[in-house]
Amino acid sequence: MKKKLVIELMVYVVIVVIGIIMLFMYEPKDVDIVLPKDFQIEQEGSVNDAFVPNQ
Repeated sequence: MKKKLVIELMVYVVIVVIGIIMLFMYEPKDVDIVLPKDFQIEQEGSVNDAFVPNQ
């Protein structure tokens, strides 16, 4: 193999290893979601409202 190709391959291997390490070390912050007491979820429509044309 050419020397340039080996160096490029090693750079890619280092980038992948660093990416895998960062993937396992990442810990997202806890976010508290505060909803008002009168908050209600309303659904418009339902599964029965789906329209499938017959051809």
